[in-house]
Amino acid sequence: MIWTMLGAMTLAPAVAWADAQPVPAPATPATPVAPTTPGGQGGPAAGAEAQASNNFSFVRYRADYVVRPDAGNTQTEEYDILLKTKSAVEQFSQVRLSYSEKMETLEVLQAYTLTADGQRRDVPADRIYTQESYSSAAAAMYADRKVRVVVFPNLAPGTRVVYQTRRTQNTPYFPGYFGLWETFSVFTQYDDARVTLSAPADLPMQVEQRGVQGSQAPRVRNGMARWEWTYRRTDPLKAQNWSAAAWEYSPTIMASTYRDWSQVAQAYQLKGGEAAAVTPQIQALADELTRGITDRREQAAVLYRWVAQNIRYVAVYLGNGGLEPNPAQSILDSHYGDCKDHVVILEALLAARGIQSTPVLIGAGGGPTLPAIPLLGRFDHAITYIPEFDLYLDSTAPYARVGQLPEGDLGAPVLHTHQAVVARTPANDASRNGTGIEAAFRFDPAGNLSGQTVLHPSGVTEIGMRGAFARLNAQNRARAEESMMAASGFDGSGALALLGDPQDLTRPFNFRYDFQASDYVDFGAVGGMGVPDAPGSQSFRDLYASTSAPDNATPFYCNDSLRDERYQLTFPANVPIVAIPRSQHFANAAGEYQVEWTREGQVITARHRLHQRAVRGADALCLPQDYAAFRELYQQVRRGFRGQVVYGDLKTVQAGP
Repeated sequence: MIWTMLGAMTLAPAVAWADAQPVPAPATPATPVAPTTPGGQGGPAAGAEAQASNNFSFVRYRADYVVRPDAGNTQTEEYDILLKTKSAVEQFSQVRLSYSEKMETLEVLQAYTLTADGQRRDVPADRIYTQESYSSAAAAMYADRKVRVVVFPNLAPGTRVVYQTRRTQNTPYFPGYFGLWETFSVFTQYDDARVTLSAPADLPMQVEQRGVQGSQAPRVRNGMARWEWTYRRTDPLKAQNWSAAAWEYSPTIMASTYRDWSQVAQAYQLKGGEAAAVTPQIQALADELTRGITDRREQAAVLYRWVAQNIRYVAVYLGNGGLEPNPAQSILDSHYGDCKDHVVILEALLAARGIQSTPVLIGAGGGPTLPAIPLLGRFDHAITYIPEFDLYLDSTAPYARVGQLPEGDLGAPVLHTHQAVVARTPANDASRNGTGIEAAFRFDPAGNLSGQTVLHPSGVTEIGMRGAFARLNAQNRARAEESMMAASGFDGSGALALLGDPQDLTRPFNFRYDFQASDYVDFGAVGGMGVPDAPGSQSFRDLYASTSAPDNATPFYCNDSLRDERYQLTFPANVPIVAIPRSQHFANAAGEYQVEWTREGQVITARHRLHQRAVRGADALCLPQDYAAFRELYQQVRRGFRGQVVYGDLKTVQAGP
């Protein structure tokens, strides 16, 4: 796609309470498998290829949680990791541990390596040091996040890295809240893993477990309840083509002192509500921005656009800033903030015009399900909801028009903090995640071609396009135009034409790509031609590559999506057209694919349409057995795009014996 060629990154920061997730998120000793999503652009999400962690193994893992009556806690962890490959050596050459300086302490109790022949080498004291986190460096006036770095020298395959840490939570993130979330990825080897939890027996504790040894019922002694779980896996699962987040199916332990999700919402609202106070300056700004506008929805749209385009996204943390937003007035003064701060200042501006809104906690890109018990780590982002218009807004996505959301925000379970209710964002379906391509190719008698590509983007696609073209300048424009031609295999040139202003969020945006290429085909001989790649677009013709494996062993995300591609080929009047392919239609549980071929004189049109479905509904994961249907569907796509137009004078063909 054009935005890929321009090097565009994800536009909506899926950033949460703090970098490196200081909130008790799933504590996965190994790197979890990245989720892939059949859907969106019709296949696995870009950059989300699942990778097995077989480069290393856990010889020993220990996690010991001791909870105080106020829900503060001490977590002691021990890691003994065997590095098997050079890739693992690079991955563990340094360990970075994030923490909140004002709310917790983090100690590295020991760190050393064990060589393949058993020699122990302690990490020198000067190789264990503290850094400012990236977020603190970007906004020093709010500095609170720190990163403890341990650098392991002289690593090689066969070495073991061993370290022990102690994290003391002096102040709970929310009053009375403690959460434990340990996930053991099925893609990682664990020789000996143990997790223990100790808490006052009278402290409410919800516990869930799956795939580990241990009991949900604690052993109580001297007023303390104690749980213990063990886990071992010597044969890790091989990499899978598609895989949801590891916690969805891997062995997992969850514990929480909160009884339900409404308690999380109420705790967030305690501070979040105070931060959204309307000050005289905020009132004046809201009045100025909406002057002369009487329609309330349009007032909300104007205020949203101002926040999206004027409040710079920077992750900032102050004290409990990982979970608590900064006051709206301070955000206005500084003109920057993180996702919660965006929500707060928009909430205050809306309130100044009498429009009620609520913060919404969301796990951006985290799939359609919630854990069985309330854990803060499931939510890593905050957006806005306006009940009056049934409208979700994400102002950290500066190129989303009102009514549009980034793909990671769609079809997600969310928590409305004002009302303390669980809800769901609009579905990630074909109406929001459908994209069309219209490409015209005109050939001259010498075999040269000219043509144009026009996209018909969905909301998700338009957001990405705007972000890419907003960064377009004379230098990278020429490079992008060249790259689009090269990617399509043409020997020629092309030019972009913007259809709208990428910065104008009041109107749709699109682009056209005009191109020409020389010596594409030889009409002097009988030949066959499939539909060429349309420069400046990304076809779904190569989806089958994402299902190269014959089966899939893990659940995966699958969304409803629609891709529609129309190709028009105009041949010279003197070139005989011998045959065109038959139209085809195929349908199964994963969706339906059809290709229609038509001819009018020398103009041939091929329309490829793929409607992919959420096999088990928008609120559920696809299961391993569903993979076969997607593989079969994508195989039909591959076959459909093999169809060729046969052209040329058959009299020039020599018959075989």
